[in-house]
Amino acid sequence: MARPTKPNKTKELQGTLRKCRLPANEMQTAKVEVLPNAPSFLNQEGADEWELVVGELSRIKMLHITDLSILAAYCNEMGTYHAIAKELGGNYTERTYDKDGKLRASKIAPKYKVMQAALQNALKLASKFGFTPADRASLSMPEQDKEKTDDFNFFE
Repeated sequence: MARPTKPNKTKELQGTLRKCRLPANEMQTAKVEVLPNAPSFLNQEGADEWELVVGELSRIKMLHITDLSILAAYCNEMGTYHAIAKELGGNYTERTYDKDGKLRASKIAPKYKVMQAALQNALKLASKFGFTPADRASLSMPEQDKEKTDDFNFFE
């Protein structure tokens, strides 16, 4: 099975782009000009994550229109993770007691398993955007505009 090809932009950011290996016409997508609102299906935690990642990706000029659906899926998974974690409040086991009040059985709460699955799904999606420290370390930033902070660097 052939290894999946990386986009030219990813190769460029990683410093592995070779002109002789460029595909003839790689797909180019439009960047997002106006920040979109969070999708309505996200819970509050997911909407907060949306605002965070969309704002940051836009700031570093890495937000494209075709990324929005996958970002929504990532935010949905993170929202699920945070909502369940808040609901369980650190109590990840379910216990059953007999009539005398003795502990009869203890098992992991089913919602904990859902929470962990949501985190694993979110991590898989996060790696595609360079959100994890390990993935971020393999990328370099695209060229950014210098911030004009005072009159002395106005002409730089």
